[in-house]
Amino acid sequence: MKAKQEIFDLLSVLKVFDVNYVSHEDCLKLHGLNVNQTEDVVKAVRTLLLPEFNTYPQGSRQRLIALLSAKILDSSEDFSILFDRIELAFDNEIIDKRVFMSALLVGIESAS
Repeated sequence: MKAKQEIFDLLSVLKVFDVNYVSHEDCLKLHGLNVNQTEDVVKAVRTLLLPEFNTYPQGSRQRLIALLSAKILDSSEDFSILFDRIELAFDNEIIDKRVFMSALLVGIESAS
């Protein structure tokens, strides 16, 4: 992840899962969800991300979806710069960041 703006944009999406940003109540909603299971990530997206994401203007949502898609398809992208900046509120650690980001995209696109 090279461009600072891209990092900022993707961080703005992930902040709803950042333990330093979310409320204790929202952390409890993530309790028991496995960050490495697509269906659990999709559930987390529907619970915490979509209510905020859907308030973004349509153009911003489309741009973020396109950025996320492009980064997932970029085999040189390992997402380490992104995940070094946040602390996820899930109970376990991400095993494969690309799989997590792909599941995130599935959750976002399922609501479109």
